[in-house]
Amino acid sequence: MTDGSPRTADLVLVVDQRLPAPDEDSGSVRLSRMVEELVGLGHQVLFFPLDGRADVPYATRLKELGVAVLGDPAAQLRFLREQGHRIALALLCRPQPAIRLLGEIRDHAPRCTVVYDTVDLHFRRLGRAADLAEREGRTDRFALRAQAETSRALELLLARTCDITLVVSEDERAALRSLVPGADVRVLSNIHVPPAGPAPGAADGARVLFVGHYLHQPNVDAARWLVREVMPLVRREVPEAELDLVGSSAPEAVLSLAGDGVTVHGWVADLAPLYAAARVVAAPLRFGAGVKGKVGEALEHGRPVVGTTLAFEGMGLRDGTEVLVGDGAPELADRIVRLIRDAALGERLVRAALPRLTELFGPARARDTLRGLLP
Repeated sequence: MTDGSPRTADLVLVVDQRLPAPDEDSGSVRLSRMVEELVGLGHQVLFFPLDGRADVPYATRLKELGVAVLGDPAAQLRFLREQGHRIALALLCRPQPAIRLLGEIRDHAPRCTVVYDTVDLHFRRLGRAADLAEREGRTDRFALRAQAETSRALELLLARTCDITLVVSEDERAALRSLVPGADVRVLSNIHVPPAGPAPGAADGARVLFVGHYLHQPNVDAARWLVREVMPLVRREVPEAELDLVGSSAPEAVLSLAGDGVTVHGWVADLAPLYAAARVVAAPLRFGAGVKGKVGEALEHGRPVVGTTLAFEGMGLRDGTEVLVGDGAPELADRIVRLIRDAALGERLVRAALPRLTELFGPARARDTLRGLLP
């Protein structure tokens, strides 16, 4: 629709399934900080949550930044059809939201740059889940493999069709470019802000902390593995060791882990006290993809991290220098025990990791990538 006025493109549209909830999951933390950077660069930002919900406080937080939120699906389509010419950049987050609105945006905002933000390569995560299910002989192995293949087809279509694709690590960039050689794939990883002053010293005691959003299946698996196979080995060496499981949307499979030195906290508004009390943060992920926000968040709070190789994928953190790595339950338990017994080791790891966190995941790097998305 036109009224004869000049068609100036001055708007950044961000589309995701829901509003970012940075107190629940690391993907929301990344997206919230991306939006903050876009606003800081002087762009007018409009957010479409495709679930139709504009919940307080998440909508309020965006509006306080100066971001407009349009939750009603009919109003979203009406805006695209009547005001699409105003959109200079459309940032489409995750595969399903991206494919849902891609046609409308191409038809009604033909001059805008369309960016597909993978958040992580979903088909890679699902494929690894299928690999684990096959190793364990589980009955869901075929269903997981089918989901991975379906997601792969969708994500490769989006990488071919959109103008730019964002991934969170150089490793995922190389993987996607090998599958879609002509795609413009760029890295925009998690955004972390390390503490302004010196990192806090090691916590007293023997508390181990795991943080995860439990709608994300890798976190459910990690919590169960940590409780059932890793912590018994830790407590054999350090009987007083205790584990805190924290995160929203915990299913019965996680809630039932409480007891015998394990506390299931559920969602916690302020994680700072739990981080302050933690001697070590565990990231025992057995499948997944992308860059793991739980690792960066722990380092932001000045806490050493023990995890699997997969937990540190794409982060450039070195075993024995910035983190400790173990891929089996005995190895993970050994690393956790070492950090419980050696406070100085944990402090050395954190001191070495924080400059790397700033270099690789500081706001300046994300700002440069976002600036490059628009002319």
